[in-house]
Amino acid sequence: MYLCFDIGGTNIKAGLFSDEGSLIEKVSSKTPADYDNIVMSIKDIAFKYPDVKACAIAVPGTCMPEAGQILFCPNLLTLNGKNLKNDVQKLIKKPVYLENDANMAALGEYYFYEKNNIKNMIFLTLGTGLGGGAILNGELLTSDISMFEAGHINIDPEGRQCGCGKKGCLETYVNVSGLLRTYNTMSASEEKLDSANKVYNLYKSGDRVAALAYEVLGGYLAIGMATLANILVPQKIKIGGGLSEMADAFLPNTYKVFSKHVYPAYRDRVSIELSSLRNNAGLSGCAAMCISKK
Repeated sequence: MYLCFDIGGTNIKAGLFSDEGSLIEKVSSKTPADYDNIVMSIKDIAFKYPDVKACAIAVPGTCMPEAGQILFCPNLLTLNGKNLKNDVQKLIKKPVYLENDANMAALGEYYFYEKNNIKNMIFLTLGTGLGGGAILNGELLTSDISMFEAGHINIDPEGRQCGCGKKGCLETYVNVSGLLRTYNTMSASEEKLDSANKVYNLYKSGDRVAALAYEVLGGYLAIGMATLANILVPQKIKIGGGLSEMADAFLPNTYKVFSKHVYPAYRDRVSIELSSLRNNAGLSGCAAMCISKK
């Protein structure tokens, strides 16, 4: 069995997987504000499963997978500069593997659903931030440093301030806070919405401003996708993360805008689909990594 963790800015998800990669049990808890308590949360869960062969951890930022160092997590700054791999390994006495969360999600989606169908794929996670991972020739695109920061493609050099320190990154328009900012800016209401679910409920009820907010999000997403497709020419671009549950609100415009911006020779070679694993892609990627390392 393998124990897998997906650390997010809001919650830590943990999953116990069989040797073949089937999810046996899943739990979730609020992400602690400080690093030591994050490590303790992982340790406390790991101690409940002493018979696991290995552990894998997905982190929401740039890391060095082999060395174990976390370099920069814009939405969870307490992880910056820490060696989570070594710190957890010392406590649980099991092999620990580390990777960026979107890379893990890409690996999970590919390993469990696409490896017999295609060789090249991009996976985007839409939620608190916007992450990305790529599969090229059947292998996860990575190096001594985690790669493919899709959320930080620059859409507008003088645009919205991003948590990474730059302006105009794709994720400032295509994530939960980006959706809320777009809606609240366009809405004439004095009440400012603080939940993507509220915007989605308004959209479902026929609210025109909510529909426009999703249209804006879908358009920016399409431009980002076209930029990535023009470089890597994936057979599929798959979408996961919490906002993917609202895809009916933004994907129609994404399809339309993507078709306009992707390089013409690639237009019919790239399909856009929702993730089969949805919010479990990151955990499943951790399981896939454990299986591949055994």
